[in-house]
Amino acid sequence: MNQSQRKSQRNRYLTATFCLGMIALPLAINVGCDGPAGQQTTSSGQAGPTRVESVTVTKQTLKQTIEMSGTIEGDETVDLYAKVGGFLEEITVDIGDRVEAGQILARLSIPEMERDIAHQEASVNSAQAMVQQTQAGIRQAEAQLVSGDAAVEEARSQRSEKEAEHRLRQAEFERTKQLVDSGSLLAKKLDEAKFNLESAAAALKSVDARVRSAEAQLVAMQADIERAKLDSTGAEAGVAVAVSDLDRTTTMLEYATIKSPFAGLITKRMVDPGAFIQPALRNSGAKPLLTVTGTSVVRLRLDLPMGEVQWLDRGDPAVFDRINALPGETFEGTVTRYSSTLDPVSRTMRVEIDLPNSDGRLSPGYYGNVTLVLNEFENVPTVPASAVMTDPEGAFVYAVEDQKCRRQAVTTGYADGSIVGIESGLKGGETVVRSGGGQLSDGQPVTTTDTSE
Repeated sequence: MNQSQRKSQRNRYLTATFCLGMIALPLAINVGCDGPAGQQTTSSGQAGPTRVESVTVTKQTLKQTIEMSGTIEGDETVDLYAKVGGFLEEITVDIGDRVEAGQILARLSIPEMERDIAHQEASVNSAQAMVQQTQAGIRQAEAQLVSGDAAVEEARSQRSEKEAEHRLRQAEFERTKQLVDSGSLLAKKLDEAKFNLESAAAALKSVDARVRSAEAQLVAMQADIERAKLDSTGAEAGVAVAVSDLDRTTTMLEYATIKSPFAGLITKRMVDPGAFIQPALRNSGAKPLLTVTGTSVVRLRLDLPMGEVQWLDRGDPAVFDRINALPGETFEGTVTRYSSTLDPVSRTMRVEIDLPNSDGRLSPGYYGNVTLVLNEFENVPTVPASAVMTDPEGAFVYAVEDQKCRRQAVTTGYADGSIVGIESGLKGGETVVRSGGGQLSDGQPVTTTDTSE
């Protein structure tokens, strides 16, 4: 094809294209097209109401929940040690056995301590005999004191008698002397009177010595009584010491019988009969005999993520289910306690829920799902999550009134990704735009399609 032929063909193509464009232009002008967000245009070129999906605001009771795994633990768990050392004579339980409070679980054999008890019992008897002996000494000394009192009284009585006789002889001597001096009596009568006076004086001195001796013996007897009383006090103290030693050894021997501190389950057994058990008293190397876990009440333990801690309260309800060991079983409880601090590694907070377990269905270590209700909103207006929008002024929805959308500021209190609970701004019964509100403006005319279920 030469150059003139190619030029003629190009001109025919351009002519055909121009004609097609001229035909299509009026068609594009006359055919209506949807504008942005479904906005309709009329044949006169004016914008009509925007078609939107709407929903009616309803009131519901909403629960803010979280699901996580939980583990059962015993309410009380203790390792049982022997306070005294000895050979394990018998052990009456094994792992898995249920025990009652005070039930005997094991016994130790400690022969040397039993011999100590026999020796100390003899010491008590000896000390008590010493007390009896000293009390008998007191009684004997008191009897001697009575006899001594009588001897003193008798000696004093004799002195009075001798003293009276001495005065009589003194008077006779003086009277005889006067008569002799006057010549009325012979001189030998005076000698007789003098002899009688000297005899009376000697007898008075003798009885004075007897009185002093009796009084000295009385003082000695009183001292004997005081000494006997002190001996009795010492003997009684000896009894108290012997009894105290016996009581201590008896108490320590009672520790050779291991009892359960509460009703529960034997979860560990570490010894067998015949083994030597080291005493736990001041011995860091001692090892436990048994482990007892209380199961009449169990603790459901879970670890709450940090983001949910702000909603946690004591008394929050929880449901424990999906337990592999108890298929189909469900247990309900409330938050009993929580640590109030976060684990520095996992950034979770330990939460515990006490569950009654008198029938023993829940065993320590059981694992399952926990649904924890952190908050409950009663009878609150709710809208789909797609209806709520935010901008720098805050959250809002578009409420439809008189076929126009109106911006309505709201405060949200609950959201789970599909619905939102409204704390303020809506009362219920209003019609709001379900979705697409980002393409609307306040006061814009709309036509609605109700999509409420």
